[in-house]
Amino acid sequence: MELADRLPSGIGRLIKELVAIKLAISAIATLILPATFLLVVIFRYILHWDLFAYEEWLLPISFWLYFLASGVASYQDTQIRADLLETCFKSIRSKWIRHLLLHIIETSICCFMLYWTFLLLANGISQYPFWQKTIALKIPFFVAHLGIFVGVLFMVLYGMLHVYVLLRFGPQVLEDKIAANRELGEEN
Repeated sequence: MELADRLPSGIGRLIKELVAIKLAISAIATLILPATFLLVVIFRYILHWDLFAYEEWLLPISFWLYFLASGVASYQDTQIRADLLETCFKSIRSKWIRHLLLHIIETSICCFMLYWTFLLLANGISQYPFWQKTIALKIPFFVAHLGIFVGVLFMVLYGMLHVYVLLRFGPQVLEDKIAANRELGEEN
């Protein structure tokens, strides 16, 4: 069961649509990156030309891809964790408390990160018309900074929603997750 399935229906639909949009943008960006490098190879080694300033427009795309994907990972609760304590907890209630504390700590850290990314974005915008820009294509740095801000904003939103669901449904959330994992294991 997804996070959005445990939310009120209107909010759940909105969250699913936001995730679908992020996944679509990520898929497009994921195709743009290798296609660009393929073009670089073709231009450089076959045509003996240079693909002008490709790294300047790949940089904002990479930032957006990375941080939107991190938002999706927060939604799916699939971030990489070095969580050695997970094996120490046996009861569902203790695992639920650990999971709740983990999400509270992660969300708190993301709130600080959101504040810092807001300052980064605000600083860039406040320098108008003397924005920092890339050298050749004159792409303002705030385009990449906006990707960082939006990604961290989604990490905070999804972290808060995980805390809400964990508090609202209690240990039943983890029992359902364990049951779903067992069913998936039996099907494979």
